[in-house]
Order: sequence, then C-alpha cells, then structure tokens
Amino acid sequence: MDLLSYKDLKRKVWDTEKCCGCGACVGVCPTEALYFDEEPRHPASNDYCKVTRDEVPCAACYYACPRADETCSDGFGPIISIYESQSKIHVSDAQSGGVVSSVLAAAFESNAIDGAIVMGVDRWSQAAQPAFVQTSDAVLGAAGSRYVWAPILKALREAIADRELHKIAIVGTPCVTSAVRRIRQSNVDVLSIYKNAIRVSLGLFCTEIFTDSLLEELRIGHGIKPWEISGFDVKGKFIVKLRDKAALELPLKDLRTSKRTGCEHCVDFTSEDADLSFGSVGASLGHTVVIVRTDVGEGFLKQAQRLGYIELSSGVDLAAIAKIGAKKKGIPFETAMSLLKEPSYDAPSSSRKTE
Repeated sequence: MDLLSYKDLKRKVWDTEKCCGCGACVGVCPTEALYFDEEPRHPASNDYCKVTRDEVPCAACYYACPRADETCSDGFGPIISIYESQSKIHVSDAQSGGVVSSVLAAAFESNAIDGAIVMGVDRWSQAAQPAFVQTSDAVLGAAGSRYVWAPILKALREAIADRELHKIAIVGTPCVTSAVRRIRQSNVDVLSIYKNAIRVSLGLFCTEIFTDSLLEELRIGHGIKPWEISGFDVKGKFIVKLRDKAALELPLKDLRTSKRTGCEHCVDFTSEDADLSFGSVGASLGHTVVIVRTDVGEGFLKQAQRLGYIELSSGVDLAAIAKIGAKKKGIPFETAMSLLKEPSYDAPSSSRKTE
C-alpha cells in the first residue's frame, strides 16, 4: 500500500483549487514542512516530509484536511435543539448576541478548557490572524466574527504540541469544524495528540470567506479605510459596520473577486460538524441562534446558562436559516425547512470515521 503524503493532498485538493485554507495540514505536520507563502491559495511544502524523504508513515496532513475525502450530509447535520440566545455579560465588539464569547468565558471559569483557538484581528488594519487565548478576558477581547481569511488551525501546534494543553476549544467556520471532526475521529497515530486535546468545537454560520483583497476593494471602491471598520456581517448582503457612520451594504455578487476559491466547494452553511453552531441569521436583533449538535455541546451551553453568562429562549426564524442553507446546498427551500423542523440526533454521513 502506498504511503499517503502531502503530495497526495496537493494532487487532490491544492491543485484542484478545493483548499479552504483552514490551516489544519500546516498545524499538524510533525516536521513543520508545510506553510503558507505570499500567495496563500493553498499551502506550500519545503519537502521536509518524513514520508517522501524517509518513507516513514504519517499522513497527518491528509487526514486532517476537510477536503481530502469530502462527504456531506443530506440535511443540516445532527440537531438536538435550536435556541435563540443572548449574552448576559458585556462583550465589546460582539457580532450579535455575544454568545460564543460568553460560552468560552464560562468554560474558562469552570476550568472546562485551558485554552481556545479563535480568529483574532488587527483592529487597525482589519487583517485576520489566528489567535490562541487562555483567559476569559482574552476571549472577550477577541469577540466578533471575521470574514477575512486566515489559516486558523495552524495554531494547533502552538496550543497543543508546544504549550502541551489538554482541554482546548476551537471556534471556526464550517471548513474548520470539519477539519476538527476529521482529526477527532481519525485513527492516525500522529494526530492522536491533537485528537485527545480538543474538548469542544464551536462552529459559525458561514456563506463565504474573503481574501485580503476585500479590504483593498473597500478602500479603493468605497473610500473606506480599514481603521474605520468596526466589523462585518453577512445577511443576504455583505454588511460593513463602520465606527462613525451608517453601515454599508453590498451585494455579495459584487465581491466575487475577493472570495476564496475554495469556498465554491462548500455546501455547509451551519457548521454541521461542530458541537455547537452559532449564527445571527434567524435571530432577533442582539441575539444569536445556537444549534446544539452533541451532548458535549449541550453540556457547554447549559453550563454557560447555569453560571449566568447567557440566557436561552425560543423564537428562532427557521425560514431565514433554511433559505440560505438551501441555496448553499442546492436543495429546495421546502426540503430545507422540513429538515430543520425535525431535529434529529442521528449522525449524518459526514460524521463517519476517518481511517
């Protein structure tokens, strides 16, 4: 049997422009042979791979990649329950209800996690960057969704291999949570250190992610400087939140040149592979939709409620979620609605184990 290496990943994912840029392959490579260069459509290799150089079995990069052996559920993933939620603590720069940050803060308080990988941002340049946090205060300081790309899972090595943490949370888009799912379900020896240290994954609703050219497009086309931006949102349109002005709304089709190519291959809007999924679509103003997908996710959510960090209620607009989810999956709206109205804990086909 041939030994799988980064070359197989390159052939199957990188060369076909399916790479989502999650950074998982970079983060788990034991020889640090993979990296993102100045043209980050996909990683590159310095060929210091123990498979290609020494014929030593590894395949960590291949089995961590969410696009290497893609499968997708016919529905919206396993669903235990769906809530509308709001933070009961102050979260500066919160995307909507501040619930993701609050759940993580509660997890730190109760010692359920000892670190979290989140997407950070340079508030001045709006450049996204993977961030590793170890306190509630640091979590709250990193609040807010990012729609500009950065390879968040390359922080896995720092969090787990270098700092030797054993109870981490990961927050990310559907491609990120799919990579986390593959790592957690893999039987590959090299991935065991990461598999055993990931305690919970928090997924974000996502239509697409943009490259840094988005910021240049906003500057040239609309006269918006990066430091004038307080955040972004997507609700059928791309919303640029400005610090001292009204928000700017742009049709998503006008931003196609800034969209990451790999996003064209994604049909998951609601982060089906996460333990908990969060989004503003379908929630009332100042609130967040939370989809509970696993027992672990339910435990973290109810813990945050019990500690007084969040409140939970009903009233989610399922039609709003179904409309965008159906479009991304290419299924009828009526089908999407029926799937969301009949929550099921049966694992979808995308959750089968990776050997």
